Amino acid sequence: MLKEAHFPYVLFLEGSNFLTQDIVVSRPNGERLTISYNTGSLNRLDRLTAANYGMPINTNLCKNKFVKSNNRVIMLQAASIYTQGNGGHWQDSEMLAIMIEIAKTSIKMLATDLFNQITKS
Repeated sequence: MLKEAHFPYVLFLEGSNFLTQDIVVSRPNGERLTISYNTGSLNRLDRLTAANYGMPINTNLCKNKFVKSNNRVIMLQAASIYTQGNGGHWQDSEMLAIMIEIAKTSIKMLATDLFNQITKS
């Protein structure tokens, strides 16, 4: 996909290793425990976002980003990472809505590329 202006890859994560906010869970004995989203021993989002150029999560990142560095323009292709760490599970309808949004962005980018090729001819 290096010749493309978009990167339509989506990663769906769920579970306590992918928290975006603190949650409180109850143990069987009734004791309540707070799990902090920024506890490095539990949370894996920091590793994923580091590998993803520090881009935001739960965001459509399908359209490539361009950054200037040392008089060069560098294209960043990042997967769109969506997470639910609050004990919930992804519903098919939630994932479908996100994938449709990503697909629409991909189609827009492809249409723009096609238009640019036609106008250059």
